[in-house]
Amino acid sequence: MSDDAWYAFFSAAARVLGAGTSQAWSSSSWCAWTTYSSLQESVHYWSAGLPPVEQLAPGGTKDGGVWGQPFLYRELAHVVIPRRFQWERLHGAKFEQGHREQNLEALSQELHILSISHRLTELVLEVKLY
Repeated sequence: MSDDAWYAFFSAAARVLGAGTSQAWSSSSWCAWTTYSSLQESVHYWSAGLPPVEQLAPGGTKDGGVWGQPFLYRELAHVVIPRRFQWERLHGAKFEQGHREQNLEALSQELHILSISHRLTELVLEVKLY
């Protein structure tokens, strides 16, 4: 997938699902991703909210944003957006938990308009590169 397509994907996802934060309890969106180098070394997935448009650069995500460090689009191997994500936090002395639903159908429709290949299931929307 080209850098332009990745930029369009993340822009659409943030617009449709809402820009995220690094903490699930305060985030309007959530996703997980891995890179080709991670698949070669340890198969690690990161997770956080979707970066807002101002944290997207032409070639990748910007340093210090929601994702904490920059990721080049050409290094992304798999992005997964769950239909539902759970959150929990300790607020003072009180434990709180909940979940948020993400409108994957609306995002899928937007991605079809943009001609961005993706897979939609009952559980997730994913972009997987080969």
